[in-house]
Amino acid sequence: MATMLQLAANLLNAKKSTGPNTTNGTARSKLNAVKHGLSAQTVLLPNEDALAYKALCQKYSAHYRPADFAEQTLVQQIADTVWRLGRCFALSENVFSTGHMGADGNLLMPDPALHAAVTAPRVLKNNVPSLEAVSRATSRLERGLEKVMVRLEVIQERRQAREKEALEIAAATRKHFKTIYKPFIPVELGFVLTTETIDAHIQRQSFIQAALEAFPLRPPCIAAPTRERFLT
Repeated sequence: MATMLQLAANLLNAKKSTGPNTTNGTARSKLNAVKHGLSAQTVLLPNEDALAYKALCQKYSAHYRPADFAEQTLVQQIADTVWRLGRCFALSENVFSTGHMGADGNLLMPDPALHAAVTAPRVLKNNVPSLEAVSRATSRLERGLEKVMVRLEVIQERRQAREKEALEIAAATRKHFKTIYKPFIPVELGFVLTTETIDAHIQRQSFIQAALEAFPLRPPCIAAPTRERFLT
């Protein structure tokens, strides 16, 4: 998966334009670029890496493994928000990068590290509106991302609980049909599970029970409080 730094690098290394040459023109251009990147309605901008975006979406889909359209929609929202956060980080870096190459960085210093340290405060001072816009957008996206992730977690937990209950009922029904020597056809009883899946679950539960009976789990050992612990 493309990390946040990789996403930022992809954006920073995308198509570049020479842009305006004057100081005021450069400042307006940077602010317009920030506004455009933050207010874009489409997820993928023309200068962004489509392959990196696709890989990001695939990685989140593989991680969450959505089971239906509702879950897939939330997973897509997560991937899109992470991509937009990467854009925010890249825009912030772009402001400093262009600032170092512009008038704010017009300093004669032999040491590149010292030059960067001296230039950074000047860039920050002269680009407050742009950086504040990026900061607000980042905070908004992070809050939205957290809400969507929590919503997806709740939906998946509920779905998995329903699936577990259905599997347990199907397994119990399968065992009962064996005792009365009656053919067990899941679909006729309203089960969406196959006989193979149900039998595999029964066998797994049987193995686990046998293992626990042979090797019972020991309760966690809680150390008794000592005099030294009270003294520390």
